Amino acid sequence: MNIDLRQIGIVKSLNDKREGIIEIFPQYLEGLEGIENFSHIILLAWLHKVSEEQRNTLKVKPMRIQDLPNVGVFCTHSPHRPNPIALSIVRLTERKNNLLYVQNLDLFEETPILDIKTVSPSFCPKDIKVPEWNKELEKYKK
Repeated sequence: MNIDLRQIGIVKSLNDKREGIIEIFPQYLEGLEGIENFSHIILLAWLHKVSEEQRNTLKVKPMRIQDLPNVGVFCTHSPHRPNPIALSIVRLTERKNNLLYVQNLDLFEETPILDIKTVSPSFCPKDIKVPEWNKELEKYKK
């Protein structure tokens, strides 16, 4: 099976406050119609800096925190995984033509964007269960 992904944009102009601009390529501009009516969007991105060796990683320390147990990579948001696809939920503050101004961006500059989806309360789960080590991550978040 061959999977064909198309890059629709790229991360531009990051600053140290985790604010940035997502530049959507002109041929996908029509797909942005109405997106400015949403406060948050989901970015799916290709983590192009992940090496072939890192793509073979199946167990990791969550957020590289040594006090936490090794767990399967699919239990984490580690970039080191067989398919280095990132999911990033950001606040959309403004749209100017093909440029999306966002906050809470956790992607590097020049990261390829594969897709965008909107965040809607009807898709957010209500009863979320997580293991104890996952609850510990809150201590380490900046």
